[in-house]
Amino acid sequence: MNRKRKQKYVDTHVQGALLRRILMHWIVFFLVAVMTLALMVALVGDPSMVMLDRIKSQTGQFMLLGLVMVALLPVFMLDTTRFSNRFVGPIGRLRRHLRELGNDQNTEACSFRDSDFWSGMAEEFNAVASLVESQKEEIERLRGQLSQSGITSRA
Repeated sequence: MNRKRKQKYVDTHVQGALLRRILMHWIVFFLVAVMTLALMVALVGDPSMVMLDRIKSQTGQFMLLGLVMVALLPVFMLDTTRFSNRFVGPIGRLRRHLRELGNDQNTEACSFRDSDFWSGMAEEFNAVASLVESQKEEIERLRGQLSQSGITSRA
């Protein structure tokens, strides 16, 4: 099954936590990179200049790097969201099928997209759903036999 997803966020709780984590990592990386560049300029620059003046004189050269890093942040966030759909989507779909099965509703066969993780879970769910359905049919058959024989059932 290779359908496109219609929504970007399948589970905002999980995907939001993941995006906050990526943002935190990006901020830490950005700060470490800025401090590393400043230290490098301070240590390698013209020794006749005051350290703060060396850093100020090199700031313009590193602005491009800063702009590139800031421009990449939304790309990282979007890619993380799209990638997380490959494991959040199947769990959301499985939860819906479990809810239907638990509410004694007929549920269709569960299937995941080709690129999704945990495709084996859909097959395992379908086996359990089939077993539950056959047990419901058996219960109904036995209830019918009980009612035909005049014995009343409590259930």
